[in-house]
Amino acid sequence: MTPTTQFRIPSKTKELFKDVCAYRSVSMSQIVIDCVERYIAKETQDPALMRHLRARDTEKQTGLVQDPRGTWVKPQTLIKEDDWRHFL
Repeated sequence: MTPTTQFRIPSKTKELFKDVCAYRSVSMSQIVIDCVERYIAKETQDPALMRHLRARDTEKQTGLVQDPRGTWVKPQTLIKEDDWRHFL
């Protein structure tokens, strides 16, 4: 079984959605899943988004982050330029 996700939608919209789904004999969950999957398919056509998602995946898997030059490094090695404390 998949985990439950909650989100807020206006009451009138929910009631109309429920009625339309009942009329069409489809589950509300399946329609929401279909809409989300179509949205993902459309948005993942963007190369910049795909680079971002791959970088996030690498961060999750390795614990590394990219420095301003794009090199993968340990997070503790990054020093913020405006952080005066590293000069102490």
